[in-house]
Amino acid sequence: MKGKYCIFFVLIFLAAACNITDKKPASPEQLAGLWVTSEGPLLYEEWWKTGSNELAGRSFSINQGDTFHLEAMRMAVSDGKLHFFARVPDQNQEQEVGFALVQEASGSWIFENPSHDYPNRIIYQLVSDTSLYARIENTKGNKKKEFRFHRIGF
Repeated sequence: MKGKYCIFFVLIFLAAACNITDKKPASPEQLAGLWVTSEGPLLYEEWWKTGSNELAGRSFSINQGDTFHLEAMRMAVSDGKLHFFARVPDQNQEQEVGFALVQEASGSWIFENPSHDYPNRIIYQLVSDTSLYARIENTKGNKKKEFRFHRIGF
């Protein structure tokens, strides 16, 4: 009888261990791929891994066959903390602007730079493997611009 209980507990332990290891926390690396807006103006965001702890990206639009580069982006660890960096043509003397990670939850990352004019906050939320929500805003949260993307390529 004791042997049956022992096997029962071993099976429960193994099942629990499998459930723990099957669930990996969301990572910004899951943003890698090509995304297009689901509503509003047609915009694209493309992300790719450039190193073990770094992503590079770009946002662009296509109008009548012409591609318009809107922003170069990257996410990288700097000073031991994840940062979002953006370089926008004709802004900030072509210099990259950094935003530090201030909050992270499962599939959601909030970056802030209170000293930047606008935006001060950048939010990414990976809703699913094929759905991405992004928002830029000021730190008061009253000047929001939302983007809903769906994945069209990896």
